Amino acid sequence: MSPSDRHGRGFGASSPERSSSAPKAGASRKPARRQHGVGPDAPEASKRFRNNYADYFEFAPSATLVLAEDGKIAGVNRAAAALLGLSREDLLNVPFERFVAPEQRAELRSNLAATMDGSPHQAWELSLLRGDGSCFAGQLDGARLTRRGQSRLALVLSDITARKQSEAALREQEEFFHLIAERLGDLVAVLDLEGRRIYNSPSYQRLFGDGRNLRGTDSFAEIHEEDRPRIRRAFAETVRTGVGRRGDYRFVLADGSVREMESMGDVITDADGRVTRVVVVSRDVTDRKLAETQLRIAATAFETHVAMIVTDDCGVILKANRAFSELTGYAAEEVVGLTPKLFQSGRHDAAFYGRMWDCIRRSGSWQGEIWNRRRNGEVYPQWLTITAVPDGGDGTTDHYVATMTDISERKAAEERIRHQALYDDLTQLPNRRLLIDRLKWALTACARNRRWGALMLIDLDHFKDLNDTHGHDHGDLLLQLVALRLAGCIREVDTAARLGGDEFVVMLSDLGEDAAEARRWAATVGKKVLEALNGSYDLFGKQYHGTPSIGITMFDHQRKSVDELLKQADLAMYRAKADGRNSLSFFDPEAVG
Repeated sequence: MSPSDRHGRGFGASSPERSSSAPKAGASRKPARRQHGVGPDAPEASKRFRNNYADYFEFAPSATLVLAEDGKIAGVNRAAAALLGLSREDLLNVPFERFVAPEQRAELRSNLAATMDGSPHQAWELSLLRGDGSCFAGQLDGARLTRRGQSRLALVLSDITARKQSEAALREQEEFFHLIAERLGDLVAVLDLEGRRIYNSPSYQRLFGDGRNLRGTDSFAEIHEEDRPRIRRAFAETVRTGVGRRGDYRFVLADGSVREMESMGDVITDADGRVTRVVVVSRDVTDRKLAETQLRIAATAFETHVAMIVTDDCGVILKANRAFSELTGYAAEEVVGLTPKLFQSGRHDAAFYGRMWDCIRRSGSWQGEIWNRRRNGEVYPQWLTITAVPDGGDGTTDHYVATMTDISERKAAEERIRHQALYDDLTQLPNRRLLIDRLKWALTACARNRRWGALMLIDLDHFKDLNDTHGHDHGDLLLQLVALRLAGCIREVDTAARLGGDEFVVMLSDLGEDAAEARRWAATVGKKVLEALNGSYDLFGKQYHGTPSIGITMFDHQRKSVDELLKQADLAMYRAKADGRNSLSFFDPEAVG
């Protein structure tokens, strides 16, 4: 019997249709029918019946699985094996949740349990994994099968990736047109990533005073040549970061006249979060800049997507827009009559606010990064701009206008970039760059305070053999476990770093002024590290015994370079390996000489 016959008949034997349509045991064994020769044909008919169901299951176009009560695959047809990218031999008796994205396995178990407990036909969507690890969107239709007191679950799998992509494209289009519809009062342009126009609002078209088609034209062409490089840089930064930017520039019309413009960029992203389009909302502010009071200008632009408040000359809030409420959680009526001190986070001292107001009084405005507090108590980073609005008569300040933007995402991105630059991706220990910075600092401190430090170079014995024998995944896991053990052996003032490969470094700082005592402390820590790393490691269920070789060099107020210290520690480490590995050795200048 072929594997396909064997698996197909296994599913057929457990299907409810065959169970309900098979002859009852008592009726199939009537003595009279056996005496007339009918009995011997009954098993043959039953066999043909089973074969028909087995063939239907095997060659059905729908990918179908049968799961046992423990969630393991008990039956699989050709379509399912092809969809999951594995042979049926590799699928049988494997837990089905292995082919479900890890973050959705709890949801799978819940749905399977509900179906096995007697719920009617179930259908749900999950992210499924093929045998090669690739992911696709799947729909699962499940139903319980019961025969001879045993319950199984039939699952029909469907690849709905194309449907999901279509839905994402539709959402992008809805966002696109919604964004345009909200800003039709301004000059709206949708640009590709090179700055060419894809869409222009009617008001934008009217700015050119002609009927020519602007689609595909360069949106930077009409910007004043002195402002063009700056606006191009701002556009490129918006494309790179996905963060919209505000800009002001001069726009040259066909008749040579110049209009003052302000614009705000925003981005449209695809389903994967990649920037695909840039939406620029511009406003002609020529008349506004010539107006006698900037307060009326602020009122005109008040209800935008930028959070904004207006205060009197004493800082009492007079008005707040809807974007402000969305940003801070405060309704406008809650803050009117109060001062912006309500939002202070406590992270800035009086001197900070003193410098801010000195700048406003001196130049008429201030902008910068500040930490403020939302209504729910959350402290977040904000880009704040405060502009003084002068009185039309004697030039004294009449009002202040403040605009606020949440820059939490930008700050988080900057922190991720900083961490990636200074820490090892695999072990999360400081990398070579951060180690060298800290070592330079430690050498300077020792020279200044006339105190001792130590540098410890650690190499894992036979690490290459582990990689060659069991694969890099085992080696990577060992490096991660070693990093954890190293971190537990040192003080907060010390540094454990990964130098590269299977080499680690421990820098001990501030070991005192006495050379002998500092050396004893370094030896104590070295033995602690040796004992911690000399042990058994659980590598994917397999026990592995690892040992290190450790080289130590001391440093004090005498000037030494970083490269010199690393070379000394390296020589000491090779001395430890020469002594039989699984040991530590101090650098001996006389031995080198």
